[in-house]
Amino acid sequence: MYKRELDSKLASNTEIRAILLYGEDSFLVGYYGEKIAQEILKKDCEKNSFYFSEFDFNSAMACFSQGSLFGGESLVWIKADKKIPKKQLDLLIAALEKNGSGYLILEFYQAENKSAAEYSLDCKALAGSFKGKNIYEVRFFNLSVGEAFGILREYANGFELKISDFSLRKILEQQNYDLGLSVAELRKYTIFDSEINAENIENLGYSLGSVDYEEILELIFDRKPYNNLLEKFLEQGFEEIPLIAEIQKYFFQLFLFSSHIKLYGNATSEEVLGYKLPVNLLEKKKRRAIQIGQERFLKIFCVLNRWHEDSIRGITKGNGFLRTLIKIQAILE
Repeated sequence: MYKRELDSKLASNTEIRAILLYGEDSFLVGYYGEKIAQEILKKDCEKNSFYFSEFDFNSAMACFSQGSLFGGESLVWIKADKKIPKKQLDLLIAALEKNGSGYLILEFYQAENKSAAEYSLDCKALAGSFKGKNIYEVRFFNLSVGEAFGILREYANGFELKISDFSLRKILEQQNYDLGLSVAELRKYTIFDSEINAENIENLGYSLGSVDYEEILELIFDRKPYNNLLEKFLEQGFEEIPLIAEIQKYFFQLFLFSSHIKLYGNATSEEVLGYKLPVNLLEKKKRRAIQIGQERFLKIFCVLNRWHEDSIRGITKGNGFLRTLIKIQAILE
């Protein structure tokens, strides 16, 4: 099933005995793992955590065969980025079903040395074991801006922060709509007693660096030299995978504007993104979207996907950004 179905089951307090969480958005995997675990632990279950290399099948199996030390039920909570052998997983779930007690949560993440295709195959293999009464598997996709904002508001309320919707959206924009980074950024402001405003976020917020990758892309759009700006950007240092995700989101937003304009002749940021952009930024996005055109978007997304796959495999060796910029430049000319 997908996120919406899981939300419905959680809202109706549906019993969840075993669940596999996986997908494109690693933040959601951990977010829902924590959410489900906390509901289970309210039943006075004993928590047994196995994180990545700590997983031991015999120890996990003993939790279900022996039960809790205090006579209650046991929760086995696994976070892993390596596929658990099907035989072991089947035995764990069979023990849970046979005893009629206990809970299993498996959060499965993409390992750094695995491609998206390999991760997908592993997920499919694991999902085959999660069948039966009150046993589920959930695949997550990247959140829409509206969904990300809703979860960020939930965290802000949990932190008891005084912050407006406008300022929350500003944090999301600053972190290029990466929810994990946005929550980490939001946590910094818990030291404030007063309301968090746009000025606080401008002064204290952190994004990729003083030179923004968008500045470099703007120069490419305008067919201007970008080598000096690129050199400064590279000197700052950056994490390649987050940078790829941000550039993918940048072009995907432009694609949404392009599609909307093609269908309806115009586009507002509220219709496309779900929130209002400043007029000058809105006009720039619309202009860039029209400038690219539908056919070029496919080529750009193929280039970015290839960069992502090469980066995961360690092929780029630090020059993936430059190679990608050259390819995008050629597509836009």
